[in-house]
Amino acid sequence: MRILDRYLLREFPVYLLLGLAGFIVIYAVVDIIEKLGSFLDHRASAALIATYYLNLVPKILVQMMPVALLLATFLALGQLNKFGELTAMRAAGISILRILVPVFGVAAVAAVCTLLLSEFVVPKSARECNDILNRRIQQMQNMRGIERTDLTYLGQGGRIWYMRLYIVPERRMHEVSLQEFTRGQLVRRIDASEATWDGSRWVFVSGVKRTFDAQGREIAETFPRLAVGGLAERPEDFSRDDIRPEEMNYFELAAYIQRLRTSGARVANYLVDLHMKLAFPMICVVVVLIGGSLATRMRMQSAALGFGLSIAIAILYYAVMRAGQALGHNGAMPPYLAAWLGDMIFGAIGLFMLRLAQKA
Repeated sequence: MRILDRYLLREFPVYLLLGLAGFIVIYAVVDIIEKLGSFLDHRASAALIATYYLNLVPKILVQMMPVALLLATFLALGQLNKFGELTAMRAAGISILRILVPVFGVAAVAAVCTLLLSEFVVPKSARECNDILNRRIQQMQNMRGIERTDLTYLGQGGRIWYMRLYIVPERRMHEVSLQEFTRGQLVRRIDASEATWDGSRWVFVSGVKRTFDAQGREIAETFPRLAVGGLAERPEDFSRDDIRPEEMNYFELAAYIQRLRTSGARVANYLVDLHMKLAFPMICVVVVLIGGSLATRMRMQSAALGFGLSIAIAILYYAVMRAGQALGHNGAMPPYLAAWLGDMIFGAIGLFMLRLAQKA
């Protein structure tokens, strides 16, 4: 490793850690102000509030890592430029791209760390945050532990359950409909006024069973009582809280999408969220490309300028990312393109800016 690389690596991680610490504090302060009324109304203890924010830290780290990297790039390279060290490097024949190699190395490590955090830490900590806020602080008596209304559950093998009411302690459904699909085609449907678990299978009461052949022809049979075996879903499956895409890791969401596909349901919006799990960490490298190109062409007179530029670029990126996500959810754009839109646009801008910086 060159002396110049070691010199830059000695400064850059310090700025990165300071940036992360600062953004965590800012995020936490803003969030505390927003939730202060709820904390006071429910007399939440300091220990419980601290536990909530400790569980929130992984999510903040993932969201703020690109902004902190951008700020560190501005500060580290801006200082080199300010004192003429960057000019000396260029005069010695070292290209901008070569100067940025150690910075890109740190950005790549940060991207991997962001991906690992978002996959293995953030989903669990996000569920814990929701539990602390809703159940332990706001003391919301979770009626879902007793009964659940208007429940839709995606089962295995292309099976969808609908029920008006599910009484958890009694393991009993009211106004239930069970639909089974094969390769997206409805093959069996059971509608009943009630269904109960007898210990090994679901027993439907007072309903109609419909079967459909390959041509879609329907055969309907009424029944007073129908015991259906071979259903993988158990009572505890219906008593669990729903998990949102951001509370799943990549593999859990991919498995969920496959189950949706089997049932014939629309999966485009979930595919966008799946691709986003890989696209977002890559912005760590893209922002360094943009920040490095800018910082090598301007002299940073203060940290405030770097901070302001970091925030402005981050806001633009998040706006483009959310716009792409919304277009993907609405089906106006292919899922993979919607998820990677921000990376592609800002990556192209960064490469163009780097080319200009090389010629300067």
